[in-house]
Amino acid sequence: MIKRLVYLLLVAGALALAGCDSESDSILEDPVNVNVNTFNAQENDTELEKLTTNVGYYYGYKPNLTLFEFAYRAAGQYCIFPKTERRNAELEQLSQQEGSQVIKLQTSKDIYIVSRSRDFITDEDFVSDRYFAGYYTDLYTNEVSHDYIIVDSTIKVWVYDHETIDKILKDYKGKLTLSDHEQGKKSDTDSYKYYFDCHFGNAEQVLTLANKIYLRNDVKFAEASMLIPIHKT
Repeated sequence: MIKRLVYLLLVAGALALAGCDSESDSILEDPVNVNVNTFNAQENDTELEKLTTNVGYYYGYKPNLTLFEFAYRAAGQYCIFPKTERRNAELEQLSQQEGSQVIKLQTSKDIYIVSRSRDFITDEDFVSDRYFAGYYTDLYTNEVSHDYIIVDSTIKVWVYDHETIDKILKDYKGKLTLSDHEQGKKSDTDSYKYYFDCHFGNAEQVLTLANKIYLRNDVKFAEASMLIPIHKT
């Protein structure tokens, strides 16, 4: 009986180790060297407000990475990417009304800059702050303005092996789906580029997940899709 019990324990241990090995491709690795580059603002800049928690994105080749970190956002403003046609029509109509504090950006996507209370945000909205990314000086007028970055709900991922996509979808089930986009295009000699749609409500969640995916052993690069309506809008 004792011999049988020992045998079962050994088998269970071997299976557990085998299971760990099979999941090794999905284990997140810690970057060894991370240089943090924070977009800091001048004191008493009334066009900006401090974020409660800094957010950012990784860049570079693992294990040596740079974390570009946002610490400020445009004061009293945010951007809405409507998730539904109904909400888009509503925002479109508001953008045409004087004094509505809703401005439609002239881009290929439907994006609105909103200068209202955040109570205006609904479940039909994906929201991104206008993250401050430094100061811009016009070469002709010397006028100083702000550069802003906004983040949409897409993550771009470069993988070494096409099968990694199935693993990512499994590991983040319910959070990601493949985009309706050209997929699996060879980007470098050793990697392929894919697009994922995130099922979140705000940009901070997308940036956080993109960073997690970036640190996977089976991923070369990953980044949230960032749009740059630079200067004042």
